Amino acid sequence: MKDRGYRNWAELPSDLTSSILLRLSVIEILENAQKVCRLWRRVCKDPWMWRRIDMRNPKNLGGMIDMEIICRHAVDRSQGGLVEIDIGYFGTDSLLNYMADSSSNLRSLRLVKCNLITEVVKLPLLEDLEVSFCDLSGDSLRVVGQSCPNLKTLKLNYNLRTVCIIARFDGIAIAIAIAESMPQLRHLELLWNRLTNTGLNAILDSCPHLEHLYEGYSREEMF
Repeated sequence: MKDRGYRNWAELPSDLTSSILLRLSVIEILENAQKVCRLWRRVCKDPWMWRRIDMRNPKNLGGMIDMEIICRHAVDRSQGGLVEIDIGYFGTDSLLNYMADSSSNLRSLRLVKCNLITEVVKLPLLEDLEVSFCDLSGDSLRVVGQSCPNLKTLKLNYNLRTVCIIARFDGIAIAIAIAESMPQLRHLELLWNRLTNTGLNAILDSCPHLEHLYEGYSREEMF
């Protein structure tokens, strides 16, 4: 049988190598792939590789890896070119401030179960924001609107346990904050928000560009 030998991965074209590496997670790139060879390390350090970062923490990692340190490293690799980032199961106000200072071109931000995050500031070009199962108050959302004047898409998915605790949640305050600070909204999605007629009218009166509004419930929290 003819020996086909081994493939020399270092001989692949750089664009093909980039395409392969972009299929890996941030942790796989930083902890493994960039150590394979000089070519892969050079490609992994290219800021173009870090324009979009997915940092949704796999639950099976537990506390083995400091996700915030990894995330800061990934942001640094973008050299200011970061335009989209997903953060899940970790994250702090300090991390968001670090990203804002380093990535003024950020257009899309997704936060999932980041209970240590209380505000989103200093992202003037942000257009899309999704916040799921975090405890952002009405006051925090008003700061978001004031700090992100170009916001066009907002998705809020509140935790059912949060909305059941009246002292911690005020659906009208959420709606009023959106109405008073986000006039450029085109798309609005509210899950478990308890949107009242008063809140709905305030949003419709103050967001003249609104094209899509969805209000409902999250299957993840229902079952």
